[in-house]
Amino acid sequence: MLGTGLRWFFVVAAVLAFIAGILLFVLATETDRFFSWTIEPPLTAAFLGAAYWAACVLLAWGARQESWGSARTVLLPVFVIAVLLLVATLIRIEKFDMDSVFGWFWLIVYMIVPPLLVYLVIGQVRAAGPVAPGSGSLPTPARVILVVQGAALVGLGGALFVVPETADALWPWALTALTAEAIGAFLVGFGVAAGWALVEDDLDRLHGPALAYATLGALELAAFAIHSGDVTASGLGTAVYLGFWAIVLATGAYGLIARSAAARSS
Repeated sequence: MLGTGLRWFFVVAAVLAFIAGILLFVLATETDRFFSWTIEPPLTAAFLGAAYWAACVLLAWGARQESWGSARTVLLPVFVIAVLLLVATLIRIEKFDMDSVFGWFWLIVYMIVPPLLVYLVIGQVRAAGPVAPGSGSLPTPARVILVVQGAALVGLGGALFVVPETADALWPWALTALTAEAIGAFLVGFGVAAGWALVEDDLDRLHGPALAYATLGALELAAFAIHSGDVTASGLGTAVYLGFWAIVLATGAYGLIARSAAARSS
């Protein structure tokens, strides 16, 4: 049974992620007025907004779960992203607008989330006890795709986070050190989610992650289409980038379809 503390955490975090998505995706050209730091070009803001909205989908799904076994699939990627964003914030604190409520709110939230999650999860594990293993229902093609995508996301995200100077060679538009680290944090987090899906190996438990994964792919493609003028990569680089997110969208959709088909046949 999912405890009240974690359920409320999911609800509040989903609301905050939804608001962040509005500030970054919808108001991508207004981050100098309505965000914690100024983000240029707007495609970077939209990319991050898409990631927050995908996280919102995942968190909202987690809040609706009764089973701790299902809800726990949300936690590891959320924790990884929060920790990495906190590290990037502390390293680049001079880039944040600490003269506004946005800058302080960002800092306070990311200082609170990691220790709060640890506290809530420890209490949840003690109360719930062991979780039964997954059903083994994840199709083999999905496992293969998740291995490749998870490795790509963690590898690319890790490079952007640890050595943000590599962004010029690895990313299809210009990034600052801070935005490279922020994007890297989300990529690593979603890569960890792909890896955790392999560990869970259960279509029912992975319904929310599949929905969030499909949302992420669709929104990143939309962000690129809206702000394509910010792209500096070659045609090949652009094709690889778009192809990757199209596959992410297809993978999430495949997971949703496979779960629906398994439910109908049972």
